[in-house]
Amino acid sequence: MDNKEGLKWFEYAENDFEAAKILSLQVKPKLEIVCYHCQQCAEKMMKG
Repeated sequence: MDNKEGLKWFEYAENDFEAAKILSLQVKPKLEIVCYHCQQCAEKMMKG
């Protein structure tokens, strides 16, 4: 994997993290969806 591809994965991870933050601020957050995005973020950071 080259550096550009790794940076793309970090960007994808950042998007998942941002989604988790936004979803967690809802009046009644669906925690399973927040956790899903956090897990996806972690996986994409490791892949990057």
